Amino acid sequence: MTGAPELRDRAHIPALDGLRGIAILLVIPHNADTFSQSPGWLWPVALLAHAGWIGVQLFFVLSGFLITRNLLARRGADDYLRSFYGRRALRIFPLYFLTLFAGLVVLPALVTFSAGALSSHQNQIWLWTFLSNWAQPFGHEVSGYSHFWSLAVEEQFYLVWPFVVLLAAGTRLFWICVAVAVAALLSRTLMMIAGARPEMLYMFTNCRMDALALGAAAAVLSQDAVVMQWTSRHIRPLMLAVVGTLAIAGLSTHVFAVYDPGTLIAGQTLLAMAFAVVMLGIARVPRDGPLGLIPRALETRWLRLVGRYSFAMYVFHLPLLIVFGHDMKRLAAGAGSAAPLVTSIVAVLLSFVAGLLSYHLIEKHFLKLKSALA
Repeated sequence: MTGAPELRDRAHIPALDGLRGIAILLVIPHNADTFSQSPGWLWPVALLAHAGWIGVQLFFVLSGFLITRNLLARRGADDYLRSFYGRRALRIFPLYFLTLFAGLVVLPALVTFSAGALSSHQNQIWLWTFLSNWAQPFGHEVSGYSHFWSLAVEEQFYLVWPFVVLLAAGTRLFWICVAVAVAALLSRTLMMIAGARPEMLYMFTNCRMDALALGAAAAVLSQDAVVMQWTSRHIRPLMLAVVGTLAIAGLSTHVFAVYDPGTLIAGQTLLAMAFAVVMLGIARVPRDGPLGLIPRALETRWLRLVGRYSFAMYVFHLPLLIVFGHDMKRLAAGAGSAAPLVTSIVAVLLSFVAGLLSYHLIEKHFLKLKSALA
């Protein structure tokens, strides 16, 4: 990779906040699982909720892109590792461990849990150690926290990736990213041939590294002035390629059915490729053309706000669905055939409120400490 990145490529990209918002808005209705008995007129929303797990894939690609971008910006600094790990700890650990402490230590002493939920608490060691993605496919999950597997994947990525970036940059780092993505694809293929459980292909870290690595590859390319100039000149065909890739992947995976063999093998990689291209090109989309609607929509205040609270929304949404799911459905019953849609909207709104409170009461006070590590 040659050439110095332009200032705008180093700066914050507001549209990525909107992408983070879209990711969580896909995940919550998917996990709410309210559309299995929905009427025909709701099929477009039901189809979107059915494929909503792709929000997790989008989160992974975003993480790979943003983390690598930040690491490259600080590569060579004396506090490179200390700053990175300190900032990641301040972002993830306070809310994560407070949630586990409240849900697995405090609440069981105050509230009567079902026998099944209490029995699942014996598996909590995997949550505390960020290893749940390796244990969960074998049935070792904790009720209300099964979605934490994806946080475990990211933490394992954070543990290793700063050293990779420290040892390699430019063209060498790009090809390492490509090699990691290919290795992930091969891992899933070989594991499926060997008869591995679909959950293993979905949750194991080695099987999900293509999303993180392709996001990282996009970050490497974004530092190359020549590549970004080419991207600017070819932004329309690139965005059309994204749409075509998503269409082909959707058609070949029964619209991204989560455990469809096509999804587990090529589908995940195709999704990651499409999302990586979006992140590479989003800052280059001309605002005055028809494509300008994309960044303008992603930069709307409400969507960026959802993106800001998305981490807490992700942490809290499943416990909230378990605790209040029955009440949500009962309240939505008055909406008649629209009840599945209303239930999903209520779940999103409740998660948003929880995220807002979490951010302002807990998270932002720890995030302020990041400046001490800059």
